[in-house]
Amino acid sequence: MKNKILFTGFNGKNNSSKLLLDEIDSKDKLYLKNSFSTSVMQLENKLKKKNYELIISFGQAPLNQDTLKIETIEKDDIEYKTKYDFTILKQKLEKHFKIVISENAGTYLCNNIYFNGLKYIEENKLNTKMIFIHIPMINDISNIQYLSNIFNEYII
Repeated sequence: MKNKILFTGFNGKNNSSKLLLDEIDSKDKLYLKNSFSTSVMQLENKLKKKNYELIISFGQAPLNQDTLKIETIEKDDIEYKTKYDFTILKQKLEKHFKIVISENAGTYLCNNIYFNGLKYIEENKLNTKMIFIHIPMINDISNIQYLSNIFNEYII
C-alpha cells in the first residue's frame, strides 16, 4: 500500500488537521479549503489525476485530550461505509491515544468531504479506500510529532 496514499486535512493556521498534515512526510497531501464545494472539487480533481489505494483524511473536533475518532459511516440522503480495514491502524494508535469508533462525522465540512469522497469512489468504481479521522484541537494533542510518525510508517 505504500506510496499510494493520499493524506488530506483542512486549511487553517490553528487547525490541528492542517498542522498534522504539515508533519506527515508524504508528497501526496491535499490541503482542503474550508468550503463545502471547493474541498469536494479539490478531492475529485486529485482522484482524477492519480489512482490511490487509500485516502486518510483528517479533521479537527472538540475531543478530549489525546482522543482520536475513527469515522466509519457517512450519511446524507444515502449511507456510505468505509471499506478500509482500520484494525491495524487502530491498534497502533491506541498505544498512545484513546480511540473512539464513530458512525457520525457530524454535519459540517468533515462529514461533507467524507461523504462526497466515499460517494465519488463508489460512483466511479475506484479501487480506493477512504477513512476519516477526527483529531482533537492542537492543545489537546500531547505529541503531534508522535501522531504523525504513526502515519509516516505508511509511506516509503
